Amino acid sequence: MVTPLTENYFNFGELGNSLMYSLCGVEVIVGFFFVRWLSSKVADRVVLAVGLVICCTACIWCLIFLCKPQGGYEWQLTAFIVGVFLQLLGLPFVAVSQVSLFSKVTAEKTQGFSQGVRRSVGGLATILGPLWAGGLTNNLYIMLGMMLALLVMITVMTVLSYDRLTEPRVVQCAQSSDSGG
Repeated sequence: MVTPLTENYFNFGELGNSLMYSLCGVEVIVGFFFVRWLSSKVADRVVLAVGLVICCTACIWCLIFLCKPQGGYEWQLTAFIVGVFLQLLGLPFVAVSQVSLFSKVTAEKTQGFSQGVRRSVGGLATILGPLWAGGLTNNLYIMLGMMLALLVMITVMTVLSYDRLTEPRVVQCAQSSDSGG
């Protein structure tokens, strides 16, 4: 959705979009390193919760400031940059923690199949997402509203299952103290 929006609203050409994507790439890489560090300090479910809050905030920001842009070119570009920055800031939090949590809460017997289903759904979303977004660049309320609805649904599900989003405890059997003889 970003490239059509920058071309339509800000007259970005190939160079402008390339520079923007380069800066976005740097932000995402720095974000993944930060999440790597943060994951060693706090639980994965906390990282997921922080990511969902950031993503919801980004989506609300975009709904408020991008759907009916106000002000001049500079204000609109600033609002767009903040929205993209927030979206990309939340991405590493959600991406890393959901994979980690999924592997921890999935039964070991079905882990391969479950990860395959998860990857397949992610691949399908990667294909359909740009088609959905590209077709709705002129209807930002619908596109961003649906994104926010999905994010709120995921956030509610996370809140409701927050206590269970931990690695299962391993119960060790105590060995008897008598030597059998």
